[in-house]
Amino acid sequence: MKKFSLICLIIILSLTAGCRSKKEKSGGNKAEKPVPVVVTTLHPRDFWLTISSVGTVKPYQMVMIKPKIPGKVTHVYVKEGSRVRRGDLLAKLDPVDYALAVANARDALKAAELSCEEARVTLQDVTRDWERYRHLYKKKVIAKQKWDHMQAAWRKAKILQSLTQARVSRARVALKMALTNLWDTKIRAPFDGVVTRRLVDPGARVYTMPPTVLMVLMDLSRVKVVSDIPERQMPWIHRGTPVTLSLDAFPNRIFTAKISRIYPQVDPVTRNFTIEVDLRNPGQKIEAGMFAHVRVRARRIRGILVPRSALLKIPGTGTFYAFRVTGDTVEKVNLKTGLILDKMVEVRGGLKAGDRVVTVGNTLLHTGRKITIVKQENPA
Repeated sequence: MKKFSLICLIIILSLTAGCRSKKEKSGGNKAEKPVPVVVTTLHPRDFWLTISSVGTVKPYQMVMIKPKIPGKVTHVYVKEGSRVRRGDLLAKLDPVDYALAVANARDALKAAELSCEEARVTLQDVTRDWERYRHLYKKKVIAKQKWDHMQAAWRKAKILQSLTQARVSRARVALKMALTNLWDTKIRAPFDGVVTRRLVDPGARVYTMPPTVLMVLMDLSRVKVVSDIPERQMPWIHRGTPVTLSLDAFPNRIFTAKISRIYPQVDPVTRNFTIEVDLRNPGQKIEAGMFAHVRVRARRIRGILVPRSALLKIPGTGTFYAFRVTGDTVEKVNLKTGLILDKMVEVRGGLKAGDRVVTVGNTLLHTGRKITIVKQENPA
């Protein structure tokens, strides 16, 4: 409101000056009347270097649900948009063949255990005979040939027992694998999330080579925003650097966060590196794939800032200029600009601390034009 009143005042003063100019011109006096202006005094200031970029929203976790075993789908318990908890049943495969495999593995284990027991008993019997023959051989009651035969029989019994023990171990592993396959006929959620795509229906056959994708599960309780930053800014970016985000889907809301990860590689084509920002998503209203505007608050700088309203551009060039106040007149000054902020621009050449520049009324000026200062502003 104050700004509007000030502009109205300048317009009235300009019209008054114009009317007076016409009267003076009719009386033979062609002198230009002072232009009413608003000026501001420049001072060194601390400000933040803010890097603007664009990013994409991604889920905190995402997995394509694939079967560990081939089979026919008998049930699908979810659809797109279903919210699930870790361990919830998503789908089920026909378990008949795998249940038969478990029964077969159990029988094989039982047979192996019986063989192992038989080998143990045999070894016990042979060991007793071996002890007796050893005693008789020491007393030279039996011949060496008979003792050698006993030695061979004893070693053979020991080998047979080791062999049957290995068969038992192998049968136990086979049973464990069969039980695991039977368990894997029930496909469960690996984490809390939302089913974003369902790709199979009951009756479909699924495979492991190549793997069939049953559905896509995303964890949207938190999201991550991935954005690319020019490599020249890398020295100023680190984990924990403050970031503000805005999403096109929520134009009136600003999200604050910090950089959580910095990818350890610069793209050799774009010369950018990638940052990642974690963002809480209560209510899960932020969806994966949304477009984000990212502003990274990189580092604090000290310099001279000029209001954007003080800058004018030479047509057809990229050169900016402003009008510096010298007494009751102004002087046109070409500027070397730096960082462009929201309402201010960094000046790196052409002006210095203590200079006063025109911020309102500058479109009517030229070097040497007299002015009337309506208001002296303090820089924001």
